[in-house]
Amino acid sequence: MSGRASPPREPRAETALLLAWLLLLLDDGESYGRALLRHLSDRGMNVESHRAYRVLRTLDRKGAIASHWTVSDAGPQRRSYSLTSRGRGMLPTLAANIRTSLIRQERFLAAYDHRLGPPPAAGQHARDASGAPDSGLSLGRELLAGWLLLLLLDAEASHGYGLRRALGDHQASADAGAMYRVLRRLEREGSVGSGWARSASGPRRRVYRLTDDGRRHLEELASSIAAARDSHAGFLHAYEQRSATDAPHHGDA
Repeated sequence: MSGRASPPREPRAETALLLAWLLLLLDDGESYGRALLRHLSDRGMNVESHRAYRVLRTLDRKGAIASHWTVSDAGPQRRSYSLTSRGRGMLPTLAANIRTSLIRQERFLAAYDHRLGPPPAAGQHARDASGAPDSGLSLGRELLAGWLLLLLLDAEASHGYGLRRALGDHQASADAGAMYRVLRRLEREGSVGSGWARSASGPRRRVYRLTDDGRRHLEELASSIAAARDSHAGFLHAYEQRSATDAPHHGDA
């Protein structure tokens, strides 16, 4: 009987990506909530309205955007939002963090493709960024879970120390506490099994193995990470186009 409690949840847009998209959309000019939600949907960001408005309120409190009520010819008053200089200044940092996430997603998907073939329902690959520098941001739980399941296909990386070393080899290092928390969650869900084994060089240690449910879970995670990769790449393409348009034209006499 499977230990998985429920089918995988639909992946939610990362808060950083939602923040970045809202700021970039408002860089086009003042807008209101429903229009912003429509623009997000057009760009593949299907976000619950209450979540988008919660992020807008947070941005408003932080001074990244300004808001006011406007009179509408088609109905009641509505709140309009505009970008402030502080919000515009946040965009480069958000874009850099999203680029780091894209790099990490590409590294995982390249390793997954090499071992198991393309993930089901994966979108078009963005760019090959595997050689780009890493900013040191921590791995997200979904990506860390994907790496751990993928690494457990290797018998040599079946205990905690081996898994941490293998993560580092793939430039996907994680805090030991975070790694063991994810392993315990994967074990509760039935994706991973574990047991104690004797070690020739020291005390007993806990070793982990991938279950059949874990293999299916790995496929699901690979599809989810591929979709997130495409979303990040879509934002960066739009951001870079905007940056190129806004850049001063050199060489004009």
